Amino acid sequence: MFSAHSEGIGHQRPNSIHVNGLGRVSVRPDKADINLAIEVHTRTAKAAREQAAAAMVAVIDAVKKMGIAEKDIQTSYVSLSPDYAEGNKIAGYQLSNQLIVGVRDVDKAGAVIDTAVQAGGNATRVQGMTFSVENPTEAQVLAREKAYEDALAKAKQYAKLAGVTLGRAMHITEGNNESRPPMPYATEAFQMVKRSVDTPVQVGEQEVSVAVDIVFGVE
Repeated sequence: MFSAHSEGIGHQRPNSIHVNGLGRVSVRPDKADINLAIEVHTRTAKAAREQAAAAMVAVIDAVKKMGIAEKDIQTSYVSLSPDYAEGNKIAGYQLSNQLIVGVRDVDKAGAVIDTAVQAGGNATRVQGMTFSVENPTEAQVLAREKAYEDALAKAKQYAKLAGVTLGRAMHITEGNNESRPPMPYATEAFQMVKRSVDTPVQVGEQEVSVAVDIVFGVE
């Protein structure tokens, strides 16, 4: 929450009331970022690379056919490491290739997951998913109105308590626009094989907030 520093401003504007306000607006997220991965365990590094590459190509092709744009598909992590057996001996190799898929039609998120799992087979992992508000401008406009109304209500109350007449807003400072962090969606169940029903995805709502710091004149 925005923290007002009223002492310094009070010295500069003695005939004033200094308050802050906070406006919150809940909106439906308009983007889902799905963290997909291919994980392969084989006896040789070459086989691990080849199998993982084939599975990931299948996943990428499948999600593209669902309308996911190239710009919304990004590799986030690639790792090749030994698998050790008893006695610290190398028993094989593990390759993990992770991909972030941005879904701009959040209602398709479940279908994208199902398609990816089907394409990648048992090597597919769904590591997580987050929702976000990509274009919060409209929500921020409403949040600013609420923040101003919140500050004004406080100023009116203080003016009444102090026995003075509230004047116009002399100085307005907006704090950092903020929204709650992207909402994680638990996906442990998706690490298993494909199910006979569509994967349910609850989009929910996300909060966009604006903080303001306002100095009102008094008479």
